[in-house]
Amino acid sequence: MIPLMVAFPLLFAFITVILDTLRARKPLIKTSFLLGAAFPAGIFLMENGREEVVGGWSKVAGIEVGIGGVNAPLIAGELILFITVAFYSLSYFDFREKKTPKVLAVLLLMHAGLLGAFLARDFFNFYIYMEIASVSAFALVAFSGEKGAKRAAFKYLILSLLASYLFIFALGLVYMETGYLNVKLVAGTALPGRELNAALGIALTALIMKAGVFPLHFWLPDAHSKAPTPVSAMLSGAVVNAPAYGMMLLFSALPVGESLKTAALTVATASIFFGVVMMLLQAEAKRFLAYSTVSQMGYVLLGIGTLNFTGAAYYALAHSLAKGGLFLSVGSLGGKSRKLGEFGYRNAPMIAFSVLTLSLALGGISPLMGSHAKGLLSAGLPAAWGWVIQIGTLGTLVSLSKLNYHLSKGRAGKTGGVPLVCSLFLALTILFLGIYLGSRPKPVELIYIGLALVIFWALKRAGVLEKEPKGYTMEIGREVNVLTGFFVFFLLIMLLLQWS
Repeated sequence: MIPLMVAFPLLFAFITVILDTLRARKPLIKTSFLLGAAFPAGIFLMENGREEVVGGWSKVAGIEVGIGGVNAPLIAGELILFITVAFYSLSYFDFREKKTPKVLAVLLLMHAGLLGAFLARDFFNFYIYMEIASVSAFALVAFSGEKGAKRAAFKYLILSLLASYLFIFALGLVYMETGYLNVKLVAGTALPGRELNAALGIALTALIMKAGVFPLHFWLPDAHSKAPTPVSAMLSGAVVNAPAYGMMLLFSALPVGESLKTAALTVATASIFFGVVMMLLQAEAKRFLAYSTVSQMGYVLLGIGTLNFTGAAYYALAHSLAKGGLFLSVGSLGGKSRKLGEFGYRNAPMIAFSVLTLSLALGGISPLMGSHAKGLLSAGLPAAWGWVIQIGTLGTLVSLSKLNYHLSKGRAGKTGGVPLVCSLFLALTILFLGIYLGSRPKPVELIYIGLALVIFWALKRAGVLEKEPKGYTMEIGREVNVLTGFFVFFLLIMLLLQWS
């Protein structure tokens, strides 16, 4: 039954294309799309806690899949977000355009790829499904009509493919040394050695690139901000979680030295604070949220670096719902405008409630899901690194104060219907999950909120927030070459740390 979670989206993607080719009525195409989005959720509820080898083969030769442990929150987050995005998409995309049914079909391919990656219990099938999701993402970014979208999609494509080639090369090293690609079998046979150290360093670097973690984030702000709003929500809310899950598989199967753990924590910390600083300097709403993803993925890497996979998975779930909800909310408020200050929620109280709730969830304020997730992360951090979450939380709240300040000053056009329901649903879901998991209001967090507002006003009065970084555009081929060189340099550093 578990493989049907992937089969249904693939099947309905095919049906959607066939219906479009046959010029079927639009309600039939919409129904096919929604069925492909929703059917996997029913299987998830029935099969949660189970695992199987497809076809009844042994683990050595078969494809093992399962639901439970660290992948259950990731799957749940993807399902909740994608189903919400599916409804949003039907009101967002214009069905008078011939490409719309094709966009819906590619969205279902992304859905299938993400579910397949999260279900995988072996490295090769994880790689295959992660690539299905990635290729779908390239196409969906390129579908956007925004200026610069094709360039962003091309840069995303080339850099992600580079990471993919290195990742599959690393898997070859793992297979050469252990004779297996099943995660459990690799964990039972892997012994420390130069070859496996090299494989881990290469694979981790490739996945850091794909997850958009600083300093290998350079493709993410353009791709996530130029994509259509529903696609942006999936990219920032779910697609970046696939490589994060791959890191969990790697760290659970291969010997991880202290030097690599320290490197992972250092990179995670840098990503958290780099993202916060860049958020404060952005004048464009979707780019602001894209840099927020760079910051938030740092928290996920904090959990992975300390082998706290449960904390990382629940934080990824919280981020998935909150960031996806913020993209959908901002997209419904802004219409064609993306510049902060040109639109807002002053005349849309329900969306204002949603945005504020989702912002506080990202900031880790109780009783929202983000607070529970940050508690799990904090419990697994060494004492010497405890300050990262405390200061990072404050920085996140300061930056989100900027977003809500501008939104509170502006007005929106038409803000009812499906976009409002989707935004409100994700906000209430993240509130419900926080309470369900035991998060309770903590009065001490009012100090964090108050301090964040004071710092925001101080930065605003000082004029710091008006200093948007000036972009420098070079020829796309040259830019890709420069970024590839930096990627190789970072990879060499990771390898040297592994061999030290």
